[in-house]
Amino acid sequence: MAATEVTGVDPSVRQVKDAQISSLTGMRGFAAIMVVVIHTAGRTDYPWLGVHGYGPIALFVLSGFLLYRPFSRWVLGIGPMPSLRNYSIRRVLRIFPAYWAVLHVWYFIYPAAVPSSFGQYLKELTLLNTLQYFGLTQGLQQAWSMGTELTWYVFVPVLATLTFLVMRVVPARLRVRVHVWMLLTSLPISAGWIWFVHDGAPWQSAGMWLLKYLVCFTFGALVAMVMEAERAGMIDISRGRLLMEDPWLLPLLAFLFALIGTSQFGGEHDFGFLSLSEELTRDGCAFGLAATLLLIAVFSPPDAPFNRFLATRWMQASGRWSYGIYLWHLPLIVMLYEDYAFPEGFLGLVVWLMVILPISYALGAASYAWVETPAMTLSKRLTPSRPRGGARAARRGTAPAELADSRGGAAQ
Repeated sequence: MAATEVTGVDPSVRQVKDAQISSLTGMRGFAAIMVVVIHTAGRTDYPWLGVHGYGPIALFVLSGFLLYRPFSRWVLGIGPMPSLRNYSIRRVLRIFPAYWAVLHVWYFIYPAAVPSSFGQYLKELTLLNTLQYFGLTQGLQQAWSMGTELTWYVFVPVLATLTFLVMRVVPARLRVRVHVWMLLTSLPISAGWIWFVHDGAPWQSAGMWLLKYLVCFTFGALVAMVMEAERAGMIDISRGRLLMEDPWLLPLLAFLFALIGTSQFGGEHDFGFLSLSEELTRDGCAFGLAATLLLIAVFSPPDAPFNRFLATRWMQASGRWSYGIYLWHLPLIVMLYEDYAFPEGFLGLVVWLMVILPISYALGAASYAWVETPAMTLSKRLTPSRPRGGARAARRGTAPAELADSRGGAAQ
């Protein structure tokens, strides 16, 4: 969906909004690149390359920010309730067409991935197979995160409705604070769930479920809510902005998260079993990295070093094509790993990356052009947009719902 032009908008405000969208798009591309590098390096002598867990967790944080944002305006009383019909159509047409295309092409070229029964085929078609670890499609195991994302799509309106009902009995001066605390309850929920399912064999698949990653989604939702509350004049975060707008403070924090997450405290880098402390360290650092980069993308100025990097043409293209890159890279790795012998050592890593990355980009670009863009065009026809918050939003220059998604942005 193209952005709706709004008359009377301060050009500087529009410039900041466009820069923010570029940063979010680039952040999604960075996450997709990290996933490809980790899965590729895992077949070489350098399995430690990359921050394990960062890719899907970053996409979860972005999804929380983008999808909860219009609902947060409704909960805060500064916008209308989003259309659940439009929301559902947009989500279905964003996630399923490209996935179905890859799934059926993969069936055709890799017979070992073909499901053994029609029931299993339906599960894979609807992503219900991602609820079970051993039900994942061979060569498309990365789709587990899409199943987690799908459950978040369902949960968003439920969370917003529950929060809205609570806000009705909360004094207006306390609504933002109560809203914050309600979203923060996800932290003990996710930590408790990790502890509960960690050593239980019957719960092996539960490590892929929404409860484990709920804090990732709700942190993105929290950032979206705070941003909307500040824009509506409900809170003042000027002191926090002084820290978040520092060009080096948050990047340094992100570097520390990456350093600890890739250290021995995060466990071995062989996709094997982790102790509870190693899992909490690795996933916690991946979450901290993703959360810090989101704060940079949203609150740091456009000329901040990392935002300039995210706004480069390469990162913008990576963001637009990221869904196809994410879907296609692992089938490509599986196929080449079985059929070709690559050199060992550092040369093998370089050859692997020089083969996998360009082909993944080409397939991602094709998916975006031939599958995702037509699906988003259909979504636009079926869900006419309107500025959130009616005339008041139009006067303030608020962009339509899910603008980032319309530019191949961060919501998957």
